Amino acid sequence: MTIGSWLKLLAGIAIVLIATLSIRAVADEQARAPILIPNVQEPEEMRVAPLPMHNAVLTPADRMLEEAIQANQSDAYAMMPAISRVIALYPEYAPAYVTRLRVLCEGSDKDAILSDISNALKFSASTETSSETLKQSAGSLNGMLAKIEYLKGDYTDAISDLEKAVHADLTKPTDFVNTGGVEPEQTASLCTWTEPAIDALVQRFPEDYRSHLIRGLYFASFVSFDVKWLKPAMDELNRAGALNPKSALPSFFTAQFLRDPIVFLQQANELGWNDEAREKIDQKVLGYYNQALSIDPDLISALKGRALIYLDLKQYMKAIDDYDKIISADPEDWIDYHDRGLAKMSFAPYEAISDFTAAINIEGRELLKSSDYEARADAYMQTRQWDLAIEDLTTAISLQIGSIAMLGNVRQFRDIYPEYAAASDEAIWRKLNQTFYPDMKYEDFSQQFLTGRPLASTTIPELYLKRSDAYLHRKDWSRASTDFRRAANGFPDYASTMDRWRQFSQTYDANSYIDMQTFDDAHNGSVKVWIKQANGERDAPGPYKAFRFELNCGAAQIRTLAWAEYDASGTLVKSGQGGRWGGVYPNTLGEILAQGACGTS
Repeated sequence: MTIGSWLKLLAGIAIVLIATLSIRAVADEQARAPILIPNVQEPEEMRVAPLPMHNAVLTPADRMLEEAIQANQSDAYAMMPAISRVIALYPEYAPAYVTRLRVLCEGSDKDAILSDISNALKFSASTETSSETLKQSAGSLNGMLAKIEYLKGDYTDAISDLEKAVHADLTKPTDFVNTGGVEPEQTASLCTWTEPAIDALVQRFPEDYRSHLIRGLYFASFVSFDVKWLKPAMDELNRAGALNPKSALPSFFTAQFLRDPIVFLQQANELGWNDEAREKIDQKVLGYYNQALSIDPDLISALKGRALIYLDLKQYMKAIDDYDKIISADPEDWIDYHDRGLAKMSFAPYEAISDFTAAINIEGRELLKSSDYEARADAYMQTRQWDLAIEDLTTAISLQIGSIAMLGNVRQFRDIYPEYAAASDEAIWRKLNQTFYPDMKYEDFSQQFLTGRPLASTTIPELYLKRSDAYLHRKDWSRASTDFRRAANGFPDYASTMDRWRQFSQTYDANSYIDMQTFDDAHNGSVKVWIKQANGERDAPGPYKAFRFELNCGAAQIRTLAWAEYDASGTLVKSGQGGRWGGVYPNTLGEILAQGACGTS
């Protein structure tokens, strides 16, 4: 591994340690009033309380280490004296040892490396906030420790510490490799495992299942770059399973690696891109999860993996059974409630709402984390609770739209929200800055927002379309039209995939749709709208009839401006124009149109 690779790897670990060990980030939970721009009628998703500020309190050791890193970003070797001074003053400060490893691992002093790794592990473990830190870095640090032990001839300790590295986080079992390469390396720095070193460990412990498990994981760490490494990885994992049939890990890891996106793509290309092929792939993975759980029924990581496969296979009751066990063992992980809610959506939407609510209560309100609100909105729409669905979709949009400030630009924001026409660019950015990024300085990110490229997103326009549909069903077609335009105008690349015909009514033999693209309520008291009425299956190309209506909302009158009929293939067969004004009668299409189109006009 090159010094550049080590700079990235160990710098990342040091940052994690600094963030979770030494910085006491205290969230200001006191509710604050929304940041509003004078003389602008702002949309609901922008009239929200600012996200909590985090008052980061740096310790003297944090500040000293940060200054050392900032002063020597391009030269790790020049940083060494300053890092050593930090350690001399604060000998129990774990991030400093990790930072010094950036250079030591490129040298030849095994004892110095061993000492710093041991201290990094010991002092991070002795800190009250060590749990999350160790979960993110212990695999890598124990892998380094094992490599140095191996080089010093302590082979028994080496394989034991490799086992610790794997168990540090079973969802990231290859962290011990510590490489920035894309294929097995023949030579590398002292802290990086190479293929010859792994082979030598297997030769020294040929009947120890752990050596084969480690070699299987080593090959598997490169599967994401080239699927050819899957076969040697699986061969070694199978060998490990044969040597120790009481271990669930070989089967579990095999299932995990078969779910790698690159592996899935290869299998789908071989079997065909259809539902039958996807089910076959899922069933293969499911077999390995079942095998692992038959050995260790309480292996939570395997239960989570199997539950996701059950979701893919639409075996919802089995997925729920697994999630019940998972949540019983760890009731504080929001994503398990979220996924159990998804499993309940098709037959118990009210129970799904409870699970999504639990997930929201655990995860809280954080920028870009909108999936729980969106899922609960879907459940509310399924149970026809339109106002609650709109409320959750508004929250989801609010949490997503902040990304425009960082990854989009002001022109895109104005295309989405023409309400801000009278506001200056600076006023808009300062509002977004204070609302969604209260800890960041205006000067640091304003340039991107003012001159950068627009954000490409499917998530945000899809949220607008969902809220548009909710407004349609709530008979508020003006707001539905506004959200449709937000999606189309703000994300023109996505607009070409949008279905302009949105369903607003369904009976046993017919579906009714409104053309949101041509909905016109710009004239006071007058609304013009195209309506499509189709018989047969939803979304079929035809046959259907289309009508262009105009409504005089003040006089409660309606007339037909144009009509057309299409055959089963969607081809126009006849059309006409003209119609006289008439009244709006109860229990008719005209009444439905008047309620929706005129409700807020």
